Amino acid sequence: MQPQETFGQGGLNGFLDVDDLIDRIGLDEDEIAWRKEFIGFDEADERRLADLEPLLRANSETIADDFYDNVLEYEQTRAIVDRSPKGIDALKRTQQAYLVSLATGDYDQSYFENRTRIGKLHEMLDMPLKHYVGQYGVYYDLLLSRMNERVQAQVVDAIEEWAAEREAEQDGGGLGRFVSALGLGGEDGDNDDGLEESFERAVRDAIDEGMMDVLSLLRIINLDMQVATDTYVDSYAQRLEESIERRKRLAEEVETDVQTPLGELYDASEAVAKRAEAISDHTESQATGITQAARELDEVSAAVEEVASVADEVSDESDRTERLAAEGVEAADDALDELEAIEDATDRVAEAVDGLAARTDQIDEIVDRLDDLAERTTVLAANAKIESSRSGDQASETMGVIAGEVRSFAEQTKDDLAEIEDAVEAVREDAAATVATTEETVARVDTGTDRVRETIDSLEEIHDAAESTATGMEDVASAADQQAHGVETTAETLADLSQSADKVASAAESVAAASQQQTASLREVRQSVARLTDEEAEPEQPVYERMD
Repeated sequence: MQPQETFGQGGLNGFLDVDDLIDRIGLDEDEIAWRKEFIGFDEADERRLADLEPLLRANSETIADDFYDNVLEYEQTRAIVDRSPKGIDALKRTQQAYLVSLATGDYDQSYFENRTRIGKLHEMLDMPLKHYVGQYGVYYDLLLSRMNERVQAQVVDAIEEWAAEREAEQDGGGLGRFVSALGLGGEDGDNDDGLEESFERAVRDAIDEGMMDVLSLLRIINLDMQVATDTYVDSYAQRLEESIERRKRLAEEVETDVQTPLGELYDASEAVAKRAEAISDHTESQATGITQAARELDEVSAAVEEVASVADEVSDESDRTERLAAEGVEAADDALDELEAIEDATDRVAEAVDGLAARTDQIDEIVDRLDDLAERTTVLAANAKIESSRSGDQASETMGVIAGEVRSFAEQTKDDLAEIEDAVEAVREDAAATVATTEETVARVDTGTDRVRETIDSLEEIHDAAESTATGMEDVASAADQQAHGVETTAETLADLSQSADKVASAAESVAAASQQQTASLREVRQSVARLTDEEAEPEQPVYERMD
């Protein structure tokens, strides 16, 4: 199958209405004529393009291969090729046909309808405009390299033709004339200042002719690009119009949907404003109460500090009282010990006194015996006196008896005196012991007196400390009363604050309910408004996916 036979016969054509597309982009005969005139495309360009047909046809296969080699080199463009219902070989044949058609067309309405079809098919394959326009850069590189070779060949042909003409005119010497024409000098020395005018004109004409061919090729490609770009712009415009129409329709629906929520939102806003005003009043009342409570708490704090200070003093006095009490207990214990010692000493003195009494009784008994002996001695003395006046043996016997009695009395007296001496010595010893015990008792009594005095002093200090503690406790009680009063006042203030807080809470609940209503209304409004941005038309399945 020839490339021309596959051009414009792809499977996507069944999804394309070219006539409708032509009408939308306004591509009628007048528009085509204006575009040609605007870029200077005329019949001369048509003739030049017709002359290029052999060149384009001869290079069409190579150019198509090189073109798709470049396209397939990049992932983005390769993905577009993969979406085409045609295989790569069919696409290359279509590209060859397009290249040849640049030089074989009539460039009329039918020609540009076909160009419209080409542009739209690329857009239907979701080829971005940057890729479509960019591929013409590749096309230029491939075409202009061939055109450059053609221009060079035309220049060479012009030079050869000029040389042949000069050789015919001069009957030989062509090489010399050619060298002279290049300004390199000749046999006659003419034209030393540069190229020969006829030669230069021949070269320039050949170059101009080649550049005009290039310009004609660029002009027809430019017209093709304009039409293809129109198809993209038309597609964008259609999408934009559909989007605008959809937005307009949604806006009307949203306007209808938000009327009721907006009314409810307005009513809820008024309710919130009233509740907010009530909350503001209660809040001011709370602020006043809090200020008063703060003052009361400051007073309570001051009282607490005072109680703490007095409590510290009371604690110090209590410690002092405890210390003094301990010292008093210790002094009392010492006094008790001394009193016990005094009691022991007193017992010993009593025992010594009892001993002295016994010794005294013993002495009294001896004295009584001595008195009795004295009386008996007196009697004996009287008897002896009487008997002495007598004489005789009777008297001597009587005196002997008396003498024996006296001797007996003397011995008894001696013994009694010895006993008295012993008793007196014992009394002396007991008296000394009694004196020592008495002195010890006196010392113990003095020590006990000192201990008792120390105990009394400690008790007096304890009494003073107890009085200080009592005074501190009175201060604590007074401060506690002040605290109680402040706490009572604070409690009343807090009760007022509690009532105000209840009112604020009630108002806040009302505000919360109104806010919930507002939120619900706003949610409805948001959902409705979100449709303006979120609700999009269901994406249409691309044409190339509907080919199966």
